[in-house]
Amino acid sequence: MDLSCSRLSCVNTKQISTIKVLAFGNLLLNYNASIDDPNILRRHRQSWNKFDADVNFDKFSEITSDININESLKVELSGSALRTVRALRQLGTEAIFFSACGDDQASKIISRLLKMEDMDRSFLRVQTVENVPTGRRVSLSYNDSRALYTNCGASAQFSVNFLEFAINDKNSSILRPENRVQIFYIEGCFIPKREAVTTFIVRSYIQGRRYIALNLSAEHIVRQNFNHLLYIVSNALFVFGNSAEFHEFCECWGASSTRELAEGIVKNKQAPIIFVINKGDDGIDLISNYFREGCAPGPLTFQTFNVPPSAGEDDPSAEVSDACFVAGFLHAWLQKKELSQCVRVGCHYAAKGVQPGSGSESKPTTPT
Repeated sequence: MDLSCSRLSCVNTKQISTIKVLAFGNLLLNYNASIDDPNILRRHRQSWNKFDADVNFDKFSEITSDININESLKVELSGSALRTVRALRQLGTEAIFFSACGDDQASKIISRLLKMEDMDRSFLRVQTVENVPTGRRVSLSYNDSRALYTNCGASAQFSVNFLEFAINDKNSSILRPENRVQIFYIEGCFIPKREAVTTFIVRSYIQGRRYIALNLSAEHIVRQNFNHLLYIVSNALFVFGNSAEFHEFCECWGASSTRELAEGIVKNKQAPIIFVINKGDDGIDLISNYFREGCAPGPLTFQTFNVPPSAGEDDPSAEVSDACFVAGFLHAWLQKKELSQCVRVGCHYAAKGVQPGSGSESKPTTPT
């Protein structure tokens, strides 16, 4: 790929967007509680140890109202891609978040939380969808039992038209020219009902030095959206996920292992690919035929990195840890670090986390 001959190579540097990551995900209002009464879910015909359940908004109201009686409910912002954008900006990488919300009380609460956490809303492009509630999640724990219920609400209505409008807005330059690095980061949970959007991204924007980064996000997302995920993977440079998500991907693809999966995918892919697999206590697997940006794919390499244990996928802190790992990894890659160093940087920030309210001015030193 000859990047030096781009027809956009003469663009004035001062006019080029500084935004290097465009992230797409669900904007959710999360209701989090550690409760004393294990029968709350039973009263509402729900059960414990569920992590992919989709419930309607009436059920949300019933459950959260019940919890409110005990005054133990914490309301907070949620959404993995949003957390990744916040972490990237704290690290000094300009990033922007795309999603949708409703025109309702929940959206007003989100606005208030964004203000409290000092997040610059100029780095949000949120479509307002009328007559559809803002997405919500309820995260409950009782001793060792967990339950996670989500309804994406208005986020599922994010449209191609809004994306085109936001990117083509002459008053707010977002898209970088083809000869400048830019990553389109897609949270797997964003894909259901928005296949038209992600297909449009691939067909309209992914060329030159613009790349796709995909996070598989959850086993049920892989299982229920495999064909479209395979399409995204076939066009992606980065694919993030935990071992359970990659196992599900292998099952759907018909591979017996991630090695077989990687070998099969690269046979039909002319561009390089980087698989980053979080195995929890067993470390991080890195499978790649990437050599250097702009170079043709090399032979597949298989590496394992022993790192501190990460949160389990059913742990409430797992989403934060995963979002910060992705942010650290991409931040390091954009600084032209070797892939092994990108893994180490990602692990460093996954352990450190991201603090609300720290804004975009803080730029921690990248570990060496």
